[in-house]
Amino acid sequence: MPEQQAPQVHTFRSTFEAYNATQCIEEIRDGDVLVIKPEQVIGIACTWPFALTEHIGELHVLTANPRTYEGGKFAAGVDLAEQLAREYGWRIVPPLNIGMARAFMADHRSSGEPIGFKVLTQRTETSRKRTGWLIAGTTGFLELDTHGHYVWASEWAPLTEAETDSEVPHGAPTA
Repeated sequence: MPEQQAPQVHTFRSTFEAYNATQCIEEIRDGDVLVIKPEQVIGIACTWPFALTEHIGELHVLTANPRTYEGGKFAAGVDLAEQLAREYGWRIVPPLNIGMARAFMADHRSSGEPIGFKVLTQRTETSRKRTGWLIAGTTGFLELDTHGHYVWASEWAPLTEAETDSEVPHGAPTA
């Protein structure tokens, strides 16, 4: 098995430029570090380049642990990216800890067992920023911010045949 090369650092003016470069510049390898100072974003190059910082711009957000994802092939790049983020004073957002999610769900039993989650983002003046996670449970959901603080919980129930109306288009509001 060939020895993996040390990750290189590539600097860009925007996350849009960085994303496109990872798709067509052969010198940028999976696991290389992407630095976008104007947007305060540090990311990792791959087919779906992902940000590690709170600000994500046009990059993706990895929902798995970036150090162990795909057999750990991004671990060296993540280490270098985190070091650079500390030097710049930019906050790295750790991946969702499923143990933490289960603990929050246990405190809110009406939400059930965690069955999935999605990353929550908001648009800023320059790009997008990670704000937290929406965690779906078997009977409800809750929201955690990027520091792992509980934000809110709510209950939901799936529709039953008795509650559906064939005349209401899918996604239309009901009274």
